[in-house]
Amino acid sequence: MNAPQATLKPPFLPFALPDIGEDEIAEVVSCLRSGWLSTGPRCAQFEKNFAAHLGGGVACVAVNSATAGLHLAVEALGIGPGDEVIVPVHTFTATAEIVRYMGADPVFVDVEPGSLNIDVSKIEAAVTPRTRAIIPVHYAGLACDMAAILEIARRHDLRVIEDAAHALPTTFGGTQVGALESDVTVFSFYVTKTLATGEGGMLVTRDAEIAKRAKVMRLHGINRDVFDRYRAGGNWYYEVIAPGFKYNLTDLAAAIGLHQLRRLDEMHRRREQIAEAY
Repeated sequence: MNAPQATLKPPFLPFALPDIGEDEIAEVVSCLRSGWLSTGPRCAQFEKNFAAHLGGGVACVAVNSATAGLHLAVEALGIGPGDEVIVPVHTFTATAEIVRYMGADPVFVDVEPGSLNIDVSKIEAAVTPRTRAIIPVHYAGLACDMAAILEIARRHDLRVIEDAAHALPTTFGGTQVGALESDVTVFSFYVTKTLATGEGGMLVTRDAEIAKRAKVMRLHGINRDVFDRYRAGGNWYYEVIAPGFKYNLTDLAAAIGLHQLRRLDEMHRRREQIAEAY
């Protein structure tokens, strides 16, 4: 009697695997040996390098997710109960839920069938006296029509927060997303993204007051970063000046990000090759 043959299953094809090299591994090991695992020197360097990569005089605040960055952006802009924020119907839940975190109301606008980005021609019809901001989402790495969106925002005195979770490195009109004229841009470093730290994100802004507020609110409303308080020559004293959140990025994640950023163009080209093959 022959034993039944095992059912053959096709090999599993993952959606996206992080592209981790030896430099990232060595940096994580070095971080572990340094004794500094939470927000510290590597996080500060990652923020500096990311700002330099984008250019345009932006400030960067590293956070533990893009959701956290979007929440901090809405909070820093003073959006709250009674306000409305325009968002696309087709996006991840975070885009709308962070509006609700602050007690404001998301107003949904349809997307274009081709790009799946917010339909710019329908935004103005959604603007009311309660509207405070627009959150365009660059879906699947394709930039929204930011020139049109920024013009609508100027006409109606609205703030613009770009949800750029999918958009590194994406350009619009020859300028990299993150260096446009929006109030805030937020990137994701989740495991499936081009630059992956496992969990993580970056809030980017040219507004010094927004950056300052985000830095305070990402760590319990404490008015000084941990690194400033515990490095050599630092002072332990701090004050809690607002009811903040626990949104800081760890140095372990930043250690990966430092080398992922250096390889960003290379990893982007590889993704383009795979997309062209399909």
